[in-house]
This record gives sequence, structure tokens and C-alpha cells, in this order.
Amino acid sequence: MFPQEGSSSRVPEVSTTAEEHKERHRTGPDRGNCKTKGESHEDLTGTKAEAQVEPGVGIFPSPPLRIPPGRLGEIEARLVCADEADTEFGFGDSALPGVTPAAPQAPAQAPQGSPGRSLDPRLQLPLREGSARYRQEQFAAAAAKFSTALELCSRGFATEDPLKSSPDDISRVASFIESKLVICYLKLGQPDIALSHSHRSIIQNPSHFRNHLRQAACFRRLQRYSEAARSAMIADCLYVLAGGTALETSDLIQLYWQALIQEALSGEVSFSVLYTPFEKEDEADKIKEANKSFAEKHPDYVQHIFTDPHGIHLLPERAESLPDQEYLLTLGFRNREIGKTVEKSVIRNLPVCPGQKTAFSPSTEEETETFWENTGKKIMAVIDFIGSTKIKDRRSPCARAIEHFHRASLLGRLQRGEEQAQVMAQVMAELATIPYLQRVSQEDDKLLQSLTADAMDVLAGRTRDRVWTKIQKVARIEEELREGEEDFLRVREGEEDFLRLLVSI
Repeated sequence: MFPQEGSSSRVPEVSTTAEEHKERHRTGPDRGNCKTKGESHEDLTGTKAEAQVEPGVGIFPSPPLRIPPGRLGEIEARLVCADEADTEFGFGDSALPGVTPAAPQAPAQAPQGSPGRSLDPRLQLPLREGSARYRQEQFAAAAAKFSTALELCSRGFATEDPLKSSPDDISRVASFIESKLVICYLKLGQPDIALSHSHRSIIQNPSHFRNHLRQAACFRRLQRYSEAARSAMIADCLYVLAGGTALETSDLIQLYWQALIQEALSGEVSFSVLYTPFEKEDEADKIKEANKSFAEKHPDYVQHIFTDPHGIHLLPERAESLPDQEYLLTLGFRNREIGKTVEKSVIRNLPVCPGQKTAFSPSTEEETETFWENTGKKIMAVIDFIGSTKIKDRRSPCARAIEHFHRASLLGRLQRGEEQAQVMAQVMAELATIPYLQRVSQEDDKLLQSLTADAMDVLAGRTRDRVWTKIQKVARIEEELREGEEDFLRVREGEEDFLRLLVSI
């Protein structure tokens, strides 16, 4: 059972970035007192956290702590929900009986000038009624009330005096209502609807870590474990960057993220992975060493092996040999063609859209359908997993969003409008979060704004020349030129071998 949810407070400015994430972990007031992996975490996992060798052995540098399945739901509930939100907006204590609420957030997460003291009276009534229905476990009725509140908010009835309220205040109110709807629809067993509301909650308030944890819960219910793990990773970074110091909350996020990574790999048979600790050694030599080590540890996945050269990969601390360690991620595949296609998408400076024949001759709908069912889903599953531990992409802060655009393009060619719209909402949530995770250059910020406008156009059904389609075409042309050059070199090498053979005869 979920306890009542958390607040949706926004941190107006984030002075730290993902590059400083490690230092904040290392020097934070409570981090110095963190338990080591050898100690008991019985209060968090339900059992003594002993290192166990699971089916994913050889993936992590050291065997991770196993979270009993029965405890994962409770950990999720304590993270996704908390009891301070209704108090913030003036609706009283609403913690459910018999459920221990999550630890209080750090002061840095408190609202800046809480709009709860100046909500429009017309909005307060459906919010109070919705909270009352929620406490009575009448979740459908609660969702109806919150939907009414959301409609009022969209019509401008968010705060008592809109002229004196900042846009952030109004966005926090809208995000708060969306987060209420997320929990209601999760309770009603409708995670697909909940996911749509979670995306919108993030778009309105991207810096609040619990919004990303709610998104993770929706993905988990839909069995999209890699995407859930990415949401948990982002939540962990945001919590630290915003100054979160509650040790229990931090530990729970780490455990949740770890469990989702393990869940993503537990049933995977087409590829395997290996994380290799990386400091400041020669990267090329370290990649060769990682590829060799992978082949020795995973002999069933050696049809194609490569190491991601563009990502800074992090792992939950309880899965790490050393806290705050960065990693190289090596992947191996049973199918050579799938592995090569994934590598092209990951290592190129511009992500390549899989399934398109040429830049000027797109695949037909029938060809796209065949590709998607036979190959595309597997490729996207790998790309999603790579994103579950990669907080920063050296190619561009928007690289992950561009990958989602490619997926939306495939879904559009398949006439799957509803799924395409869901991906576009996810893109907007991803783009809205980027400035809170890392510093963005002026050039990257321009790209970010252009891609956000493109996503909005797609959702609105507007057609025009878009930045991301130009990026897609340029990437495809570059790939064709690269393939042509490789073919030429192979032919030339073959001709030289033939001439040498003639000379020897």
C-alpha cells in the first residue's frame, strides 16, 4: 500500500552539476556516516544485506546486495509517496494508517514561498475533496476530483493572485496535481495513464526528485525496467544536487535503482554487460582490456562486443566496489547484426536511426513493421539499458532525447499515434530535466529549445521542417559516407591481396 505522496517543490537554480555529483556524495553531511556494504541494512531490505551471487554474476565489479522481491514494493511506496504534500498545500496530515512515511526531505527541498497559502479558493475545494477520497481509498473518485482541479488550474485558477505569482509557483501547483493523479492511477492498476501524468508532472517541475521516482514506478508497473532504472538514477542525482541529506531516503533510492537494474537484466538473453571501474588511465587501452575481460567472463555473448566510449556510467553505491566510482560499460551480443546496429547508434557523434534504408529513400511501412518486430524492439531495449546508468553523454546533453525522437519516428511510420505521443511526452520530460543535471552550453541550449519545440509540434499534430529531422538526415548521410569509405577500403585491400598473390605465383 502506498503512503501519501510527497511535495512537488522546485529548486529554482541548481548551482551544482552532474560533474559535481560525486563530490557532493563524498562530502555531504550524512555521506560520511554511510554504512559500508559489509554492514547490515535490515531496516531497508528486510534481511541482512549479504552479498549474493545472482544470475547476473560478472556484471558488477562486486556481487550486489539482493533486495527480497517482497520488499521492493514497500521501498517503492516509501520513495514514491510521502506525507508532507497535503500539509504544504494546506490539506492537513494525510498519511495512511499502518504505513511508515518516508524520512523528511532536506531543507533545500522545501518550497520557495509555498503557493499553499495563496491557492485560488475555487481550486482548494476539489483538492480537499480529492485528498479526502484518497484517504478513504476511493481512488477513482479522487482521480475525478484531481482532474477537475487540473482543469481549473489550466484555466488560470491556480493561485489567488496570478499577477503576484511567479510562473514557477503556478508550475508547482500543476505538477502537484499531476503527481496526485499518478498515484491514483497506479492504485487503480492503470500505469499507462499514470505514466502520462508522470511525464507532465516532470515537465512542470523537473528538479523535484520524487516526480522522477513516480515515473520510475510507472515504468516498473509496465515492465519497462531499464527506463525505470534511468528515472531512479536521475532522482538520485537530483536529490544529492539539491542538498538532500536524509540518509534513509538516499539509501532507499540507491536500493531501488539497483533493484531495477537487476530486474532489467534478469530475463535478458540477447545481450549481457560488464561494468569496469575507470579512473584516468589511457581510455583506449582500458577499453581493449574491458573487451577482453568481457569475452572471458561471458563466452556466450561474443558475436559482437563493444565498450561505450561516450558515457560516464554510474552504479548505485551498494552495487559498487568503491563509492562514487565511474565505469566503462561493455556490451556483448548473441546476434552480430543487432550488436553492430546498437554500436552504430551509440558510438556515432549523431545517433543513427535504425531501420531506415537511406537518407533519401525511407523504408516502407511494411519494411518498418518487419524491422520493428524482428530487430527494432531488441535494439531499443539495449539502448534503454545503456541509459539506465549513463547520466552524461559526451556527444551532446540531448543525445538521449534524439534517440527517443528516432523511436517516435519509427512509431509514426507504423501509424502508432498514441505510442508516438507517449514517447514525445517522455522526450519533453527528458529535455526539461537536462539543465538540472549538467551545465549546458549556449549551443546545446539552443538545440534543447529547438527539440522541445519539435516535440510540442509533434504532440499538437503540426507539420513543418524540424531540427531533429535534419539531424536524422545528416546522421544518415554521414553513416552512408562512412559505410562507402569502409567498403572502398575493403575492396582496395582485397585487390592488393590479389596482386600480392599473383606476384608470389
